[in-house]
Amino acid sequence: MKQAGWGFSSGTFGELVQGVIDETPFLVTIPIRWGTRAKFIPGENQDVVVYPRHRKKAQIAATLACRALKKPGGTLSISSVIPIGKGMASSSADIVASIRAVAAAYGRTLLPSMIARIAAQIEPSDGVMYPQMVAFEPVKGILLEKWPRAPHAVIVGLIGHGRVNTALHHQSRKPYSPAQQTRLAQALRMAREAAYAHDVGGLGKAGLISAEVQWERNPHDQILAQVIEQAHQHGWGVVTAHSGTARGYLFAPHDFRSGAIAQAERFLRSLHNGPVFRFWTLTRSMATQGQFSVALEDSQGQEDRHEA
Repeated sequence: MKQAGWGFSSGTFGELVQGVIDETPFLVTIPIRWGTRAKFIPGENQDVVVYPRHRKKAQIAATLACRALKKPGGTLSISSVIPIGKGMASSSADIVASIRAVAAAYGRTLLPSMIARIAAQIEPSDGVMYPQMVAFEPVKGILLEKWPRAPHAVIVGLIGHGRVNTALHHQSRKPYSPAQQTRLAQALRMAREAAYAHDVGGLGKAGLISAEVQWERNPHDQILAQVIEQAHQHGWGVVTAHSGTARGYLFAPHDFRSGAIAQAERFLRSLHNGPVFRFWTLTRSMATQGQFSVALEDSQGQEDRHEA
Protein backbone atom coordinates (compact mmCIF):
# COMPACT_ATOMS: atom_id res chain seq x y z
CA MET A 1 0.00 0.00 0.00
CA LYS A 2 1.09 3.57 -0.61
CA GLN A 3 -0.36 6.94 0.35
CA ALA A 4 -2.02 9.04 -2.32
CA GLY A 5 -3.77 12.40 -2.07
CA TRP A 6 -6.93 14.06 -3.27
CA GLY A 7 -7.72 17.74 -3.61
CA PHE A 8 -10.85 19.74 -4.33
CA SER A 9 -11.50 23.26 -5.55
CA SER A 10 -14.78 25.03 -6.13
CA GLY A 11 -15.42 27.07 -9.23
CA THR A 12 -17.01 30.49 -9.53
CA PHE A 13 -19.77 31.85 -11.70
CA GLY A 14 -17.75 34.51 -13.45
CA GLU A 15 -16.71 37.45 -11.33
CA LEU A 16 -18.99 39.69 -9.32
CA VAL A 17 -16.82 42.71 -10.17
CA GLN A 18 -13.74 42.80 -12.39
CA GLY A 19 -11.55 45.46 -13.92
CA VAL A 20 -8.62 47.77 -13.23
CA ILE A 21 -8.37 50.55 -10.67
CA ASP A 22 -5.23 52.71 -10.54
CA GLU A 23 -3.37 50.26 -12.79
CA THR A 24 -4.15 47.30 -10.50
CA PRO A 25 -6.20 44.52 -12.11
CA PHE A 26 -8.66 42.88 -9.72
CA LEU A 27 -11.64 40.59 -9.56
CA VAL A 28 -14.17 39.66 -6.88
CA THR A 29 -14.97 35.97 -6.62
CA ILE A 30 -18.35 34.41 -5.93
CA PRO A 31 -17.65 30.71 -5.21
CA ILE A 32 -20.24 28.12 -6.22
CA ARG A 33 -20.75 24.47 -5.31
CA TRP A 34 -19.62 23.10 -8.67
CA GLY A 35 -15.98 22.11 -8.60
CA THR A 36 -13.00 19.96 -9.58
CA ARG A 37 -11.51 16.96 -7.79
CA ALA A 38 -7.95 15.77 -8.39
CA LYS A 39 -6.20 12.58 -7.27
CA PHE A 40 -2.43 12.21 -7.14
CA ILE A 41 -0.46 8.97 -6.71
CA PRO A 42 3.27 9.56 -6.08
CA GLY A 43 5.71 7.86 -8.43
CA GLU A 44 9.43 7.26 -8.59
CA ASN A 45 10.64 9.88 -11.12
CA GLN A 46 10.16 13.62 -11.63
CA ASP A 47 7.50 13.42 -14.35
CA VAL A 48 3.79 13.96 -13.75
CA VAL A 49 1.39 12.03 -15.99
CA VAL A 50 -2.13 13.46 -16.17
CA TYR A 51 -5.50 11.95 -17.12
CA PRO A 52 -7.35 13.11 -19.12
CA ARG A 53 -4.26 14.05 -21.11
CA HIS A 54 -5.61 17.44 -22.23
CA ARG A 55 -5.57 18.79 -18.66
CA LYS A 56 -2.12 20.27 -19.29
CA LYS A 57 -2.46 23.15 -16.82
CA ALA A 58 -3.24 20.69 -14.04
CA GLN A 59 -0.17 18.70 -15.05
CA ILE A 60 2.02 21.80 -14.85
CA ALA A 61 0.51 22.73 -11.48
CA ALA A 62 1.23 19.29 -10.04
CA THR A 63 4.77 19.41 -11.39
CA LEU A 64 5.40 22.81 -9.81
CA ALA A 65 3.90 21.60 -6.53
CA CYS A 66 6.20 18.57 -6.51
CA ARG A 67 9.19 20.82 -7.11
CA ALA A 68 8.13 23.22 -4.35
CA LEU A 69 7.87 20.31 -1.94
CA LYS A 70 11.10 18.73 -3.28
CA LYS A 71 9.25 15.51 -4.00
CA PRO A 72 9.05 13.21 -7.05
CA GLY A 73 6.21 13.27 -9.55
CA GLY A 74 3.48 10.74 -10.09
CA THR A 75 0.09 10.16 -11.67
CA LEU A 76 -2.60 12.84 -11.58
CA SER A 77 -6.27 12.39 -12.50
CA ILE A 78 -8.83 15.16 -12.87
CA SER A 79 -12.61 14.96 -12.55
CA SER A 80 -14.66 18.13 -12.97
CA VAL A 81 -18.21 19.30 -13.60
CA ILE A 82 -17.10 22.84 -14.52
CA PRO A 83 -17.43 23.56 -18.25
CA ILE A 84 -14.23 24.68 -19.97
CA GLY A 85 -13.75 28.17 -21.38
CA LYS A 86 -16.97 29.66 -20.00
CA GLY A 87 -15.47 31.94 -17.33
CA MET A 88 -16.30 29.66 -14.39
CA ALA A 89 -12.71 29.06 -13.21
CA SER A 90 -12.34 25.62 -14.78
CA SER A 91 -8.58 25.99 -15.26
CA SER A 92 -8.04 27.63 -11.88
CA ALA A 93 -10.03 24.88 -10.17
CA ASP A 94 -7.97 22.22 -11.96
CA ILE A 95 -4.77 23.93 -10.86
CA VAL A 96 -5.80 24.44 -7.24
CA ALA A 97 -7.23 20.93 -6.83
CA SER A 98 -4.07 19.43 -8.33
CA ILE A 99 -1.76 21.36 -6.01
CA ARG A 100 -3.84 20.31 -3.02
CA ALA A 101 -3.79 16.67 -4.12
CA VAL A 102 0.00 16.67 -4.41
CA ALA A 103 0.39 18.34 -1.02
CA ALA A 104 -2.01 15.85 0.58
CA ALA A 105 -0.18 12.88 -0.91
CA TYR A 106 3.00 14.03 0.79
CA GLY A 107 1.29 14.90 4.07
CA ARG A 108 1.44 18.65 3.60
CA THR A 109 -1.06 21.50 3.55
CA LEU A 110 -0.16 24.59 1.55
CA LEU A 111 -1.46 28.04 2.43
CA PRO A 112 -3.77 29.66 -0.13
CA SER A 113 -1.15 32.36 -0.68
CA MET A 114 1.42 29.75 -1.75
CA ILE A 115 -1.11 28.02 -3.99
CA ALA A 116 -1.85 31.42 -5.55
CA ARG A 117 1.84 32.01 -6.24
CA ILE A 118 2.15 28.65 -7.97
CA ALA A 119 -1.05 29.22 -9.96
CA ALA A 120 0.15 32.65 -11.13
CA GLN A 121 3.15 30.98 -12.79
CA ILE A 122 0.74 29.16 -15.11
CA GLU A 123 -1.93 31.73 -16.00
CA PRO A 124 -4.05 34.51 -14.46
CA SER A 125 -6.02 32.93 -11.64
CA ASP A 126 -9.57 33.32 -10.35
CA GLY A 127 -8.77 33.29 -6.63
CA VAL A 128 -10.58 30.01 -5.94
CA MET A 129 -7.84 28.87 -3.54
CA TYR A 130 -9.63 31.05 -0.99
CA PRO A 131 -12.95 29.59 0.25
CA GLN A 132 -14.62 32.93 0.92
CA MET A 133 -15.28 35.89 -1.31
CA VAL A 134 -12.09 37.79 -2.04
CA ALA A 135 -10.82 40.73 -4.03
CA PHE A 136 -7.91 39.23 -5.91
CA GLU A 137 -5.17 40.38 -8.28
CA PRO A 138 -5.35 37.65 -10.93
CA VAL A 139 -2.13 38.24 -12.88
CA LYS A 140 0.34 38.11 -9.96
CA GLY A 141 -1.87 35.96 -7.74
CA ILE A 142 -2.08 38.44 -4.86
CA LEU A 143 -4.86 38.60 -2.28
CA LEU A 144 -6.12 42.18 -2.07
CA GLU A 145 -9.00 41.78 0.39
CA LYS A 146 -10.52 38.83 2.24
CA TRP A 147 -14.27 39.07 2.73
CA PRO A 148 -16.80 36.80 4.49
CA ARG A 149 -18.15 33.66 2.87
CA ALA A 150 -20.74 34.23 0.19
CA PRO A 151 -24.29 34.65 1.48
CA HIS A 152 -26.86 31.96 0.75
CA ALA A 153 -27.90 32.78 -2.81
CA VAL A 154 -28.81 31.21 -6.13
CA ILE A 155 -27.47 32.23 -9.52
CA VAL A 156 -29.71 31.60 -12.51
CA GLY A 157 -26.99 31.19 -15.06
CA LEU A 158 -26.69 30.83 -18.82
CA ILE A 159 -23.60 28.93 -19.99
CA GLY A 160 -23.25 30.55 -23.39
CA HIS A 161 -21.88 29.09 -26.58
CA GLY A 162 -18.19 29.31 -27.44
CA ARG A 163 -15.02 29.39 -25.36
CA VAL A 164 -12.71 32.13 -24.13
CA ASN A 165 -8.97 31.70 -23.50
CA THR A 166 -8.35 33.46 -20.18
CA ALA A 167 -4.63 34.05 -20.71
CA LEU A 168 -5.15 35.59 -24.16
CA HIS A 169 -8.01 37.71 -22.83
CA HIS A 170 -5.79 39.29 -20.18
CA GLN A 171 -3.03 39.93 -22.72
CA SER A 172 -5.35 41.69 -25.17
CA ARG A 173 -7.46 43.62 -22.66
CA LYS A 174 -8.16 47.26 -23.54
CA PRO A 175 -7.36 49.95 -20.96
CA TYR A 176 -10.17 51.19 -18.72
CA SER A 177 -11.12 54.86 -18.98
CA PRO A 178 -11.01 57.06 -15.85
CA ALA A 179 -14.81 57.13 -15.80
CA GLN A 180 -14.99 53.33 -15.98
CA GLN A 181 -12.46 53.00 -13.17
CA THR A 182 -14.54 55.35 -11.03
CA ARG A 183 -17.63 53.20 -11.58
CA LEU A 184 -15.69 50.02 -10.84
CA ALA A 185 -14.43 51.56 -7.60
CA GLN A 186 -18.06 52.29 -6.71
CA ALA A 187 -19.02 48.70 -7.55
CA LEU A 188 -16.16 47.39 -5.42
CA ARG A 189 -17.30 49.47 -2.43
CA MET A 190 -20.89 48.32 -2.87
CA ALA A 191 -19.82 44.68 -3.12
CA ARG A 192 -17.63 44.93 -0.03
CA GLU A 193 -20.42 46.48 2.06
CA ALA A 194 -22.96 43.96 0.79
CA ALA A 195 -20.65 41.01 1.50
CA TYR A 196 -20.19 42.01 5.12
CA ALA A 197 -23.94 42.67 5.45
CA HIS A 198 -24.82 39.35 3.71
CA ASP A 199 -26.92 41.47 1.36
CA VAL A 200 -27.60 39.49 -1.81
CA GLY A 201 -29.40 42.40 -3.44
CA GLY A 202 -26.45 44.72 -2.85
CA LEU A 203 -24.07 42.20 -4.38
CA GLY A 204 -26.28 41.97 -7.46
CA LYS A 205 -26.35 45.74 -7.87
CA ALA A 206 -22.55 45.86 -7.73
CA GLY A 207 -22.42 43.08 -10.31
CA LEU A 208 -24.76 45.04 -12.58
CA ILE A 209 -22.43 48.05 -12.58
CA SER A 210 -19.48 45.84 -13.48
CA ALA A 211 -21.49 44.15 -16.25
CA GLU A 212 -22.41 47.56 -17.69
CA VAL A 213 -18.75 48.57 -17.81
CA GLN A 214 -17.96 45.28 -19.49
CA TRP A 215 -20.64 45.86 -22.12
CA GLU A 216 -19.36 49.39 -22.80
CA ARG A 217 -16.00 47.83 -23.60
CA ASN A 218 -17.59 45.19 -25.85
CA PRO A 219 -20.83 46.64 -27.26
CA HIS A 220 -21.08 43.80 -29.78
CA ASP A 221 -22.02 41.39 -26.98
CA GLN A 222 -25.76 41.36 -27.62
CA ILE A 223 -26.44 38.61 -25.09
CA LEU A 224 -24.93 40.71 -22.30
CA ALA A 225 -26.86 43.75 -23.53
CA GLN A 226 -30.15 41.86 -23.22
CA VAL A 227 -29.20 40.49 -19.80
CA ILE A 228 -28.51 44.02 -18.58
CA GLU A 229 -31.74 45.38 -20.08
CA GLN A 230 -33.83 42.74 -18.29
CA ALA A 231 -31.97 43.41 -15.04
CA HIS A 232 -32.96 47.06 -15.14
CA GLN A 233 -36.53 46.23 -16.14
CA HIS A 234 -37.10 43.77 -13.29
CA GLY A 235 -34.64 44.95 -10.66
CA TRP A 236 -32.53 41.78 -10.85
CA GLY A 237 -28.92 41.58 -9.70
CA VAL A 238 -26.33 40.48 -12.25
CA VAL A 239 -23.26 38.28 -12.13
CA THR A 240 -21.33 37.57 -15.31
CA ALA A 241 -18.08 36.15 -16.62
CA HIS A 242 -15.91 39.05 -17.74
CA SER A 243 -13.63 36.67 -19.67
CA GLY A 244 -16.11 34.00 -20.62
CA THR A 245 -19.60 33.26 -21.87
CA ALA A 246 -21.47 32.71 -18.57
CA ARG A 247 -24.22 35.26 -17.89
CA GLY A 248 -26.61 35.22 -14.98
CA TYR A 249 -28.78 36.78 -12.31
CA LEU A 250 -28.19 36.68 -8.56
CA PHE A 251 -31.15 36.01 -6.26
CA ALA A 252 -31.83 35.48 -2.57
CA PRO A 253 -33.66 32.23 -1.70
CA HIS A 254 -36.87 34.10 -0.86
CA ASP A 255 -37.09 35.15 -4.52
CA PHE A 256 -38.44 31.67 -5.28
CA ARG A 257 -41.74 32.78 -3.74
CA SER A 258 -42.05 35.84 -5.99
CA GLY A 259 -41.58 33.88 -9.18
CA ALA A 260 -38.59 36.01 -10.19
CA ILE A 261 -36.23 33.04 -10.42
CA ALA A 262 -38.53 31.13 -12.75
CA GLN A 263 -39.04 34.29 -14.82
CA ALA A 264 -35.27 34.79 -15.15
CA GLU A 265 -34.86 31.18 -16.24
CA ARG A 266 -37.49 31.58 -18.94
CA PHE A 267 -35.82 34.71 -20.24
CA LEU A 268 -32.32 33.18 -20.38
CA ARG A 269 -33.67 30.09 -22.18
CA SER A 270 -35.40 32.35 -24.71
CA LEU A 271 -31.98 33.61 -25.80
CA HIS A 272 -31.20 30.15 -27.25
CA ASN A 273 -27.52 30.60 -26.43
CA GLY A 274 -26.86 27.53 -24.28
CA PRO A 275 -28.12 25.63 -21.24
CA VAL A 276 -29.46 27.37 -18.13
CA PHE A 277 -28.76 26.09 -14.62
CA ARG A 278 -29.25 27.11 -11.01
CA PHE A 279 -25.96 27.52 -9.15
CA TRP A 280 -25.90 27.76 -5.37
CA THR A 281 -23.20 29.81 -3.69
CA LEU A 282 -20.63 28.05 -1.51
CA THR A 283 -21.58 29.23 1.97
CA ARG A 284 -19.89 26.79 4.36
CA SER A 285 -16.50 25.24 4.95
CA MET A 286 -15.77 21.86 3.43
CA ALA A 287 -12.86 19.45 3.17
CA THR A 288 -10.53 20.42 0.34
CA GLN A 289 -7.86 17.71 0.56
CA GLY A 290 -7.03 14.38 2.16
CA GLN A 291 -5.15 11.10 1.85
CA PHE A 292 -6.20 7.67 0.69
CA SER A 293 -4.37 4.38 0.28
CA VAL A 294 -3.81 2.51 -2.96
CA ALA A 295 -2.44 -0.95 -3.53
CA LEU A 296 0.97 -0.89 -5.19
CA GLU A 297 -0.24 -2.97 -8.13
CA ASP A 298 -3.18 -0.56 -8.57
CA SER A 299 -0.88 2.45 -8.85
CA GLN A 300 1.31 0.61 -11.34
CA GLY A 301 -1.74 -0.24 -13.44
CA GLN A 302 -3.20 3.26 -13.52
CA GLU A 303 -2.09 4.01 -17.08
CA ASP A 304 -3.54 0.80 -18.48
CA ARG A 305 -6.95 1.46 -16.95
CA HIS A 306 -7.08 5.10 -18.04
CA GLU A 307 -6.15 4.19 -21.57
CA ALA A 308 -8.68 1.34 -21.78
